Amino acid sequence: MGKFWGMIKNLSLALTIGVVVGVVSVIFNLVIEGGVELSKNMLLGTDDFYFILPLLGATMTIGIYGLYLKDDHTGLGIVQVLVELEQIKTHLMLPFRVFIRVVSAVVTLIFGFSAGRFGPIVHLGAAVGSNVGYLFKLSSTHVRLLIGCGAAAAIAAVFKMPLFAAVFVLEVLYKKQFANYFAPVVLSAVVANLLGNYIQGPMPDFDFAYKQGIALNDLMVYVIFGLIMGIVGILYILSINHFTELFGKFKSIYVRLVIGGLIVSGLGYFFPLNFELHENTTLRILSGEFGIGVLITIGLIKLLATGITLGSGYVGGNFYPGITIGAGLGMAFGKIIEPAGENQLFGVLGMGALISSYLNAPIAGIVWILEYSRHFDWMIPALIVCSLSVSVTYHLLGKDIFSKSYESTMKQLK
Repeated sequence: MGKFWGMIKNLSLALTIGVVVGVVSVIFNLVIEGGVELSKNMLLGTDDFYFILPLLGATMTIGIYGLYLKDDHTGLGIVQVLVELEQIKTHLMLPFRVFIRVVSAVVTLIFGFSAGRFGPIVHLGAAVGSNVGYLFKLSSTHVRLLIGCGAAAAIAAVFKMPLFAAVFVLEVLYKKQFANYFAPVVLSAVVANLLGNYIQGPMPDFDFAYKQGIALNDLMVYVIFGLIMGIVGILYILSINHFTELFGKFKSIYVRLVIGGLIVSGLGYFFPLNFELHENTTLRILSGEFGIGVLITIGLIKLLATGITLGSGYVGGNFYPGITIGAGLGMAFGKIIEPAGENQLFGVLGMGALISSYLNAPIAGIVWILEYSRHFDWMIPALIVCSLSVSVTYHLLGKDIFSKSYESTMKQLK
């Protein structure tokens, strides 16, 4: 009977976290989208709009660091959630610290820097879950459960993909320890997803073209594509790590922020698409709006700009830039091998393949492809490209996108 009531308690907590985090996450998302529109409307008539925008963001970020983050460079995102899950009761989830970093992430996203909202959203949801646990003096086991529920709820509310949210938390945050956490995490994700759909509407419904069945001669194409995306995943990880080391040679965070802001301003001035929110760019990619040259350029610029943005110290996530890179290069690959063919298939496969590669999370990558496209006919291609991309990254690099930052954060806490 004790186990039964324990399960009821866990599910009740999960339901509560799903509602609270769902509302908080939707507000965060609306602030970003509203802020982007506001900044564009204010500066769109200015000739140097694309150069001025990141410099304004750099100025605001420098101010935030100067006032609140002088001695705290632990960051905001999935790495910090992983550390909290292991250590419990670190300062990484303190409400004021999280709030200031969320504000800094909003500035990064609104003012044209190449970072994603996924990492900040995960941290925000996990922080709500953990602080509820600390408030009611729950055990470490229950706090870990609420951290996962909060993270899953945040993802599901904003990205409208509850199955992916649950699988991501179980595979990446809990490192595949499924049994104890499965039902509460799924419940939080589903509740938050329903709230997100109710407040903001459902995810855009693409009419994806797709084949019935997979021909044998297609298999080699998927194999080649999976291997290529594994290499792209390695380049993405190395880009972020390299620029973090490069900017780390400057002792002053303010110098790093200024240099990073100037470079991103220059990139945006010559390639304005870099300033668009990644989700919007991804939807435009999948709609077939761009040719091969632009698609490849999007992938390469995002690869470079995200490394510079995060490496120079701006607060943001690395998840959705990777999604956009995968979609762009995937669509380009599809157009090259079959100009009149089903390019959207390779766009979505590219997204899942990169998730598998840089997160070391092939199950999450496969689920992303199926839930995003809503076509289970793509199961075989998804299995091939995701398994091969993660294998390439694992065997050639031996680490995921969080490994280096995780080690650095753990050292800062000692």
